[in-house]
Amino acid sequence: MTFQDRFATLIWFVTPSGKKLASIPGRYNRWITVSLIILLVLAIVFVAWAVWRSRQQPAPTVATVATATTATTPTPPAPLTYSCPLDGSQTTDRSNTMNRPLVVQIDNAPAARPQAGLSQADIVYEEMAEGQITRYNAVFACHDAASVGPVRSARLIDLELTPEYGALLVNSGSSQGTAARLRAAAAYVPNMTDSNFPAAFHRVNDRFAPHNLMTSTTALRKAAANGGLSVQANIVGPAFKADSPPAQAQVTKISVPYSPWASVSYTYDAGSNSWLRSVDGQQQKDAANDQRIAPKNVIIQYVRVTTSNIVEDASGERGLDFTLTGSGKVLVFRDGQVISGQWQRPGRDDVTTYVDASGQPIPLDVGQTWVQVVPTDFKASWS
Repeated sequence: MTFQDRFATLIWFVTPSGKKLASIPGRYNRWITVSLIILLVLAIVFVAWAVWRSRQQPAPTVATVATATTATTPTPPAPLTYSCPLDGSQTTDRSNTMNRPLVVQIDNAPAARPQAGLSQADIVYEEMAEGQITRYNAVFACHDAASVGPVRSARLIDLELTPEYGALLVNSGSSQGTAARLRAAAAYVPNMTDSNFPAAFHRVNDRFAPHNLMTSTTALRKAAANGGLSVQANIVGPAFKADSPPAQAQVTKISVPYSPWASVSYTYDAGSNSWLRSVDGQQQKDAANDQRIAPKNVIIQYVRVTTSNIVEDASGERGLDFTLTGSGKVLVFRDGQVISGQWQRPGRDDVTTYVDASGQPIPLDVGQTWVQVVPTDFKASWS
């Protein structure tokens, strides 16, 4: 049987009854075979074309969804802050809180005004001196002042204030009697003067001697360190609080009339919650920066004052001795009001504390404090 016959026998016709019919007649064999071959060739060509076509198509693109990422910069932690012990202000430099205090004796004769550096002191004391004038003891601890003065001679009150703060006393000489007392107290009153630390002092030309001797806190600390004195200390100060002025100030004026040549007054400023200071009716400003002297706290401290046997000047005036240990009456002015209480200082090396009538500490507002040291019978007033 030929190849064509074999293909032809593959095709059968089925009748409706399901019987097989005769095979396809021979004359159809050639056409059927040719047709089958053509179909087979076409099928092969189609398959080949489909394979070729599929290889020409680009690879399907896989859609990628970009995930939006937001670059976040971590928030740096807030810098650590430390409290200045004598005025409660904040600093990021811990070493500032460990500065050994400087107690600088500053002139307040009319020819010495305006003084420099007073606005930057942590605490300022004022007390009577001989000749119906007052003196200032400016205490610098956490803050620096590029110009301080005029610096004048020591007084007996320095023997009380210096050990209270474990400070260095800064002055320009002293009378023979006071000098003898200072030498006897050298262990707890280290003394820096223009004689033994000349590099720390200088004179200016815009005022007459002896009211023109100036210094700076930086120069003093450098000279002290070079001279073998410690310039660091652990300081204890009063308690502090945030400002809390009342809606209506109870006190707007304070008067501390030391003498006709040293009459001090304060006016309460509600906007800054501070006390604007005047001397002899004139606004008091800092000569170094033209800043108004405006402490946050004013303290009137009543103490025992006696006249010593030490002659302080050529006129024969005798120095005053102040007792700053023990206890006594105190008036604390803050937040436009006055609090009456007691000051307490058990011993020479203790820091003075202020308590109210119930014995509770009187916290001060953060900022500068002026302490008006007055005799027990002094007549201050306020309204």
